[in-house]
Formats: sequence, structure tokens, C-alpha cells
Amino acid sequence: MFEKVLVPIDFSDESDRVLTFTKGLKPFGLKEITLVHVVDVGRSVVYPLPGAISAAIETRIEERRAQLELEGFTTQSFILEGSPSDEVLKMARGDKYSLIITGSHGKRLLEEILLGSVSEAISRESKTPVLLIRYDVLKDIEQVQPLEEYAAQTFRKVLFPSDFSRCSKEAREVLKGLKNAGVKEVVGLHIVDTKRVETETEKDEQLRACKNDTNEMMKELGEAGFRVSSLCRVGTR
Repeated sequence: MFEKVLVPIDFSDESDRVLTFTKGLKPFGLKEITLVHVVDVGRSVVYPLPGAISAAIETRIEERRAQLELEGFTTQSFILEGSPSDEVLKMARGDKYSLIITGSHGKRLLEEILLGSVSEAISRESKTPVLLIRYDVLKDIEQVQPLEEYAAQTFRKVLFPSDFSRCSKEAREVLKGLKNAGVKEVVGLHIVDTKRVETETEKDEQLRACKNDTNEMMKELGEAGFRVSSLCRVGTR
């Protein structure tokens, strides 16, 4: 399912946790890991980089690549210069990857946009599926179980928000394909947006329609072999 993945790294503890998590996807068919480090020329205090710094970057990425090789993965590593999100997206377009795996600090969407998050830009622009993992979640999980073990459980139970649009239907088809990645249970969720209803009667009507549509959607997933349940809630999305 995830035979070949692209992992941007910056050599931080957070980045290394993402890489450890990535190794746990081996049971799902992961064979090849491409590491990429992008020197952000827009934020570099000195450019071009001094030779000692360039050599240190090469050493760090090679250490991680070599360890992956020892653990049975086919690997590639690249050191690029430019805008991190732009360079990662170019790499993803230039080769066929199953997934881009990257970490996120978990900021709110508005903060991500205003502060120029690399992970937000990648997930918004990428034509390749992106798995965003919150750094703080990995740090907490690491205290109670190995991250590779946690990765093997990641897709066991999936919350599937849907608005019944064409995009949601396409996402549902992708979800069916994740059965080989260990998905066993799917919870369908639809939110009746209170900002779009004006009366209690309208809210009740939409809630009834939501329940019917969600149950029908989950029936389809149940027939595909998943354990299913559904939730309809009133609130903001």
C-alpha cells in the first residue's frame, strides 16, 4: 500500500520521531524511503553555506540513510536548496511516491497560513497523498509505547468526516483502498453547520437527512468489509 514514501527531515528530535514512526509502516508494504533535507536559502544567515556546515548536513543525512539500509529499506537521500515546501513538492512531482510523511506543530489553520508552515503548504498543494503527524502526539506516544508499534496501529480505526460532496465520495473510494493498510473500523461523521441553519425546524430537517445519508454511506463501507458506525452532530465544522 505504501511501497515508496518521501520524508522531509531537518535533523531535529521531532523530525527523527517522524522517521521512526515511518519505519513502523513496513507491515503495510513499505520498501523504499527517500529522505530530503532542504536548506532554506531565504532564512540562511550565511549563503552559500560554509563547507563545514554542508559537510555536517551530509553526515547527518547519511547516518539516517545508512541506518534505514541496515533495517532492510531501500533508500535515497537528497540535499536541496530553496524553499522547503517548493522543493519537496517538486520532488514529489518528479517521482512516483505512495505518500509524503511529514510532521506538524498542530497550529490552527489560520496560524499555519499566517506563519507560513511548511507542512501546511505541502498538504495543501501536493498531488501526492500526505500523512501529517503532530509532533506533540508522537512525543506523548513515545512515553508509553514504541513509535514503530504505534505506526502499525495507526490505520486500525478511522474517523471519516463527510459532507456528501464529490470530494467526499472520492475520499471514500481511497478509504476502501486502505483496507490493506489495516483499517478495520470506520466511523462516519457529518456536522450540521449551525451557521447555515436559521430555525430549529430547519436544523431538525437537516439532522434527519444527515442521519439517512450517513447511514447509507456507512452501509456501502460495511459491504466493503469494514466495521462501521455513524455520528451526526450539530455545531461548527
